[in-house]
Amino acid sequence: MSREDELISVVVPVYHVETYIERCVESLLQQTYSNLEIILVDDGGDDRCPQICDEYAKKDARIKVIHKKNGGLSDARNAGMRAASGKYLAYIDSDDYIQPDTYEKMIYTLKKENADIAVCNYEAVTDQGQSITEKNQKMDIKDRTYSSQEAISNLCGPNYHYWVTAWNRLYKIKIAREISFPVGKIHEDEFTAHLFYDKAEKIVGISEPLYKYVIRENSIMTKKYSVKNLVYVEAVNNRIEYCMEHGLEEVGQAFLRWMSRYLMNVYDKLDIKDKEVRQTYDKYVEMYLKLYHSIKEKHKLDTETKAATFMLVHTPKLASYISRKILK
Repeated sequence: MSREDELISVVVPVYHVETYIERCVESLLQQTYSNLEIILVDDGGDDRCPQICDEYAKKDARIKVIHKKNGGLSDARNAGMRAASGKYLAYIDSDDYIQPDTYEKMIYTLKKENADIAVCNYEAVTDQGQSITEKNQKMDIKDRTYSSQEAISNLCGPNYHYWVTAWNRLYKIKIAREISFPVGKIHEDEFTAHLFYDKAEKIVGISEPLYKYVIRENSIMTKKYSVKNLVYVEAVNNRIEYCMEHGLEEVGQAFLRWMSRYLMNVYDKLDIKDKEVRQTYDKYVEMYLKLYHSIKEKHKLDTETKAATFMLVHTPKLASYISRKILK
């Protein structure tokens, strides 16, 4: 389908995934597009992953290994990105895997449409590779091109998760190098998705779910909601500010409405009677309110956002109930 004269660098952060890493790497080695630079970033784990990475590097010259002190997912991705020498770059999480023709189809489509980023749907699967039907009903990405503003707008749609993840994309390296992931933060993709799309003049979608997203019982994504997840508010607040400053006022206000709903919804998910939890929640509500009032001074806000904000301040428990039972 596509000539293999241009190198794709694939960055794989590796940490405590010895049960999954071989499946991930094998899916890369079996790609029909073989001109790959596979960068395994050992993030300082104390299991067998460092040794497994080194063993793979001995077997295939396309594999490079970076051993580093533990710094988290963002730090590992950034290290791999800095070491990449390809014209294109992709990220893949080390407990996931991809179809054999993933990069062949992505680079072909990206080049055919002269796009800066290609993004595909993904399929949620179990540890054993079985499709999780209820999570794969509303794949959002279509076979078409999207403007930067369209892609950013999709980050607050009902199926936004297909647009926010860093690993179901292929980037031109010049785009990838402009954005670093925030070290020490969870929800790192929420902090960066809009920045990637804003740097791109054109994004091309691929409806086929080329990426296999493995949902593990003990993964970050399946753990019970905790106060640490509230950093998501900071991520979306940053996104709102960015939109308002870059002429995307309508999109920014959509995110503001989204954030008011989110803060309403999570109130009852937290142990709000715990003093530290309540203080942290209140801190993020104040962060939201500061941005809300600064936008309200310059723009007319819709009734839903104003009503949700009023309830957040005066009746947070009722607001949470309404969000979960009525506005879901």
